[in-house]
Amino acid sequence: MKDRLLGCHRLSSQLLRVGLHHLLPLKNGNILVTAKRRTYLYDKDGNVLNVWTGYQGNKPGHQGVCVTPEGTIFFAEYLLNPNRDHDIHLWRSIDNGMTFNVVKTWEEGDIRHLHFVKWDKYEHCLWLGTGDYGDNGSENRLYRSADNGETWELVGQYSQDWRAIGICFTEDALLWGTDAGSCSDTVHFVRMDRKTRKIEIIQDFEGPCHGCASFAGGRAFFSTGVEGGENEKDRYSRMKEYHDGRCENVWKLEKDCWPLIVQYGVMRFPLGTDMCNHVVFTTMGLKGYGECVMIEDK
Repeated sequence: MKDRLLGCHRLSSQLLRVGLHHLLPLKNGNILVTAKRRTYLYDKDGNVLNVWTGYQGNKPGHQGVCVTPEGTIFFAEYLLNPNRDHDIHLWRSIDNGMTFNVVKTWEEGDIRHLHFVKWDKYEHCLWLGTGDYGDNGSENRLYRSADNGETWELVGQYSQDWRAIGICFTEDALLWGTDAGSCSDTVHFVRMDRKTRKIEIIQDFEGPCHGCASFAGGRAFFSTGVEGGENEKDRYSRMKEYHDGRCENVWKLEKDCWPLIVQYGVMRFPLGTDMCNHVVFTTMGLKGYGECVMIEDK
């Protein structure tokens, strides 16, 4: 009841991280919903089938929940963990969300948290990202799994260029913007060749990349945010479209007047947009667009 009341007002819900954070349809028709410190499983009639609270942190990262085409659910733990004194877990459900079990653990001191886990329709595999710092950026890693999460290959590590909140896929590459918001490193837009697995810095971004999504027709969009880091060029969040090997700005909004502790200034995409013909995203903490769902009009 308390969370419901606090969630009625935008500022309190953003400050306290209450409300609904993820909503994913499952292969059997049920729906998985994450809220603060709870994950709910609903059937198609709205009945609660399961409530899961066994994970650490308020919620996973924005791209920290994934459902594969076969119906397996992956859930990546995201908590502040400033002292690196927690084991960090990747959870998996093979029974449509009725139970979750740990499929991989990073021991305390190894990483800070998990950023994303995402299905790749081209290679038919999973990709997972971690962060944030460590010696020579050792906590920033990209992993790949081709066996439904049983084993994970470390593909890349070190430097802020391996630090991403999510990735977009093309037939021949992986694309991401770096999430180096609170350090002095320049924020980059990065391309990794699928065959060589070498990364290339394509261009600089004005602020940390807080969102990315693929849409129908091969379209891909990325967004930068405002979180007060020393490497940010200004107080604007930007929407960028990927064209011919580069990102072009299509829209920008200024951070609103509320403190960053309430809400960073961001534009975030929902999960599962790969077949969407219209671009859809949510603005948060931006002037005139404190929390608005935006849909492309074309």
